Amino acid sequence: MVEVKRRGSNPPPGNYLCGMANWHPAWLQKYATTKMFMAVYGLLGTIQAMSYMYFIVTLTTLEKRFKIPSQTTGIVLSGNEISQIMLSLILSYIGGQRNRPRWIAWGIVFCGLSCYILVLPHFIYGAGHEVLQFTKEYQEGLLNGSSSAGQPLLNISSVQTERLCGVGNTEDNCDDLFSYVPLVLIFTSQFVLGVGNTMYYSLGQTYLDDNTKKTNTPLMLAVAMALRMIGPIVGFFFGYLSLNTFIDPTKTPLIDNKDPRWLGAWWLGWVILGTLMCLFSGLIGLFPKQLPKVNDGPRTNSHLPLALRQTKEELKREENLSLSSRFSSNAALDNIGAAAGANADLPQLKDFPRALMRLLRNKLLLFNITSAVFYILGASGFMTFLTKYMEVQFHKDPQSATIIVGPISILGMVIGLIGSGVVLSKKKPHVSKVLMWNVIVAGVSIMAQISYAFLYCPDTFSMTHVGQLNLTASCNSNCSCEGIKYTPVCHEPTDTTFFSACHAGCRGYNATSKLYEDCSCLANATPSPTAAQRLMSLLQPTPEPELDTTTDFSEYLGGVPLLNDDGDFEEEVLSRSRRATPDSVLRPGICTKNCNWSFWTFSIISMLAGWVGSSGRVGNVLVNYRAVATEDKSFAQGLALMMISLLALIPGPIMFGRLIDSTCLVWTKTCSGNGNCQLYDQTRFRYSLNFLSCTLTLIGLFFDYLVWYYGRTLDIYGDKEAKEEERANRRDQPITPLLAKKSDQVEY
Repeated sequence: MVEVKRRGSNPPPGNYLCGMANWHPAWLQKYATTKMFMAVYGLLGTIQAMSYMYFIVTLTTLEKRFKIPSQTTGIVLSGNEISQIMLSLILSYIGGQRNRPRWIAWGIVFCGLSCYILVLPHFIYGAGHEVLQFTKEYQEGLLNGSSSAGQPLLNISSVQTERLCGVGNTEDNCDDLFSYVPLVLIFTSQFVLGVGNTMYYSLGQTYLDDNTKKTNTPLMLAVAMALRMIGPIVGFFFGYLSLNTFIDPTKTPLIDNKDPRWLGAWWLGWVILGTLMCLFSGLIGLFPKQLPKVNDGPRTNSHLPLALRQTKEELKREENLSLSSRFSSNAALDNIGAAAGANADLPQLKDFPRALMRLLRNKLLLFNITSAVFYILGASGFMTFLTKYMEVQFHKDPQSATIIVGPISILGMVIGLIGSGVVLSKKKPHVSKVLMWNVIVAGVSIMAQISYAFLYCPDTFSMTHVGQLNLTASCNSNCSCEGIKYTPVCHEPTDTTFFSACHAGCRGYNATSKLYEDCSCLANATPSPTAAQRLMSLLQPTPEPELDTTTDFSEYLGGVPLLNDDGDFEEEVLSRSRRATPDSVLRPGICTKNCNWSFWTFSIISMLAGWVGSSGRVGNVLVNYRAVATEDKSFAQGLALMMISLLALIPGPIMFGRLIDSTCLVWTKTCSGNGNCQLYDQTRFRYSLNFLSCTLTLIGLFFDYLVWYYGRTLDIYGDKEAKEEERANRRDQPITPLLAKKSDQVEY
């Protein structure tokens, strides 16, 4: 049984007043309600969640702009978690016993500041020469500065022509763009963001729980979480609009947003989001330290200031009076109460180690936090690299990669949160059923992750083995394609994707039809097998080869030949063709034939997994609240935040980033080494990420079982705590007969 401890006597009257400093207008006091706080808290959570999802959507563009490998991205993003580890315990311990809304307001200001810091790399380095060279203004500048008056202005046709076989291609020089300054700025922004997140998460939900009837807490928490889920939906569309805007809106691009070299205005949203956070942070800071409680039955309300116990008529008569004059009759009483309450409420740092040991000895709390650690660790691959996953597995461009699957998944999460909150508040199922449901949720998540491993848009050919990527064949050996970056082109009759038009041996481009012509490597292309053909090939015995059995023949990945295990390229494979193609034209982009079924199946499963998975979140939060004493709730949230940051949010992106980098086939070269990856091994990428996620989630399931085993008698609905508070309220007596007059017992 968790004992509810009471601190001192009645709190000082000022604890219940809306406002700041000495400004506490009477008209503002009517907004000191749980519903109003939840609305403001949810609004700020929505904006904050928008920023998180906006970052996920724009992450691949940020990597391309500054040539950042995925593993380095994971390290830079750890700044958020490092600040949470350093500050979460102390901030939640001290802030949890002070004016929590005011501390939350400062936390949101820190979040807004982090947005402005994240914009700085763009204003320092600009859009970058690499993409600005494909703008009309850049080419006009070259024309005006050229001594050759007859130099033609570069247009979209000549931009495409630059990729042709033997036309204007240079040797593969390293890219000297890489700089550590953007990495430092991104890390700093994440560090500042972590400070704000700590105060928002560790203090906000416990404030709601402390000022809500315990049986209504599940619904209130579910609604607050659901309101916050609106943010990612808006963030997806916000990111979509920003990435469809050219990185420098003042320039006229000569390439469209389907071109792999296109860079969207990743920085634009941070200016707007930072401004919104700073503007709305003041709203939550107006709430009092404690919300006035609405108790059942007759009340004396002796603990409330006079302004909150006056009738509407009295407030109307005195609306022209200052608040201090209304309190003059009780000034001495207020000063005495404030002094006593302040001394009782201030946290003592000397008690910090004792409070920490109380939590560390709580097995139920630690098991619940550990299960959350492994769930988040398993999900961190998708949380951080969702856009990249959609690009690689379903061939989506960055601006539209998550515009469908993201909102659909979040819709399922909102339904799960609201539904679970209603069930827990209204039906109050036994705690054993609630905790066992979390075990079932983990099992469903594992099945969903396994299914993801088999959902993808296939590359042109399925490889029987993975070799070393070779971009040079006899058909393009004289094309000087070494300096060409990944700009895929598709041969639709055979559903074959080539690394670029140059690597396909194309020597012409039709600006009217927007097709590449006269491509010498098309004779080597073979039609891509359908899903049914791939399945039948697994069921049929392998025929005896007609050629020398000692020869290991190479295959193609997206029209790109591979080396065999000996490192020798088999020219015989290129000379053979099952189907000569009379149509020697290619269109820009990746071949995506027969891809819709897998994509929509992935989206639907993501929605169902989000629905089921979110239905257990409220129960997990309630375990953290009810497994500890009342005064330790904020501290327990801080401990959970610190452990999740230290053990999941820091190593997760780094671990998955390294795993993803290990599947890279073609790197962008910088003068300091490898930059960002241009082309991934799709199969290894998919299997590695999903099966590692399954393993981590399985460990989380084990700890959820331990939570069920040790928490089957936990009072998650706070019935015992509510009864204790009710008995304590009955012992409270009016301080003066005047305050006990029946005329002062008004509804508020």
